[in-house]
Amino acid sequence: MGRYDETKKSSGAKGKKFGHAGRVEDPYRPEEGQEASICTSCRALYQNKRWFFDDKLAARLGGTEKVRQVLCPTCRKIKDGYPEGILTLSGDFFRERRPEIITLIKNEADRVSSRSVLDRVIKMAEEGQNKLVVETSTEKLAQRLGRAVYRAYKGKLDFRWAAMNRFVRVNWSR
Repeated sequence: MGRYDETKKSSGAKGKKFGHAGRVEDPYRPEEGQEASICTSCRALYQNKRWFFDDKLAARLGGTEKVRQVLCPTCRKIKDGYPEGILTLSGDFFRERRPEIITLIKNEADRVSSRSVLDRVIKMAEEGQNKLVVETSTEKLAQRLGRAVYRAYKGKLDFRWAAMNRFVRVNWSR
């Protein structure tokens, strides 16, 4: 027989995942009628239901009445201190290689945030000598940073998802 003998079926509708909580709405999602907006903090533009960077267009539209002046969801999350992902790096190996691991994280975060307005590091805080906590604006960025450190240095990588909301804790140690 094997390890797949016992199967659990969901009590919900056919095709639903067991224990799936459903999609949770983002409280920082743009309001209706917010088309053609510009972020007053990072100069990101909102058009066609997506945020993007375009320096030339932002400079041209910045002081006009054509666009609304707002804070983008990421700048609001940074202002409110609302992380959706937390990456924790710890261990003796981390203490020995702290500067190069932090440089790796910063470079990867810069690479991602140059393409995506919504993916940014909110805060990096050191807790003691062998622990660093990185708060991110999206759960995907925390996963990506953890995987980048794992690819470079191996070690132990662990993902912990919250049950009812969009939040992940990523722990890396070596």
